[in-house]
Parts: sequence; C-alpha cells; structure tokens
Amino acid sequence: MLGRILGFDSQTSNGTISGDNGTRYKFSKEDFRDNNFPQKDMYVDFEINNEKEAKNIYIVKDKIAENTNIILGLAALAITFFFAFIGTFISRVVLAKEPVRNAIIPTVIHFILTILIFIPIIGWLIYFGSTLYYMIKNYQLVNNPKV
Repeated sequence: MLGRILGFDSQTSNGTISGDNGTRYKFSKEDFRDNNFPQKDMYVDFEINNEKEAKNIYIVKDKIAENTNIILGLAALAITFFFAFIGTFISRVVLAKEPVRNAIIPTVIHFILTILIFIPIIGWLIYFGSTLYYMIKNYQLVNNPKV
C-alpha cells in the first residue's frame, strides 16, 4: 500500500502513516527498511500486519518533486547570475523558502563582494568568483532544502 508519513516521534521511535485509503497506521523505526530517517510528509510503500500496523516500510521517490527542484535550482542560478546579491536574497527567500533572517547574512556578504566590481581587474575577479560561489550555493540550497 502507498501512503504518507503524518509524523514521527524520534524519542519513542513511533510514527503514523496515512494510507492511500485514508486509514492511519502506526509504525516503529524498526519497520522502516531504508537508511534514511522517517520524516513527516515522506511518501512510502508499506505492508499491513494483522494488528493494522505498517510493516516493511520503504521510501517512494517523488519524481515530480525532484524535477521541480532541478528547475527551481536552475532558476536560482539564473536569478543569482543576473541580479547578483539581490538574486541571492530572492533565491533563498522565495525559491528555497528560507526565513528572511537566514538569508540576510549571505546577501550582505554578497553585496559587499559586489561593491568590489569598481576596482579594476582584481575587483572584477572577486565579483565574478563570489557570484559563481553564490550561484552554486543557491542552487544546492534549492535542490537540497534543510529538513
């Protein structure tokens, strides 16, 4: 059966899965057959035992979400390239859905490095290097959000 993890308590090692039929099933960490830790909103495939508990639980990869993350990552690359430090802020807040307080420091650092473009040659190298760095970091952040 397919389902989605509604929640998992790491202290008790127990959780709940909502099956595709709408029924809720309890499970424990021992029933999870994947190296990853069970997390809320993970899509899973599982079996049901006689006590209506989920057993032999495996993660189901969400291909649509993976493709969406790649597209958003490429958008973060382009936005950061064309808009520099403003693109860093937009990529982190809008695309990666980070809180504003987490996006401020990288944006300010990128702004300071952007100002160096007014220094001939060395400033240009620093500007392009820092923009490339933030393009890569923003792409990674959008593709691998912190859970």
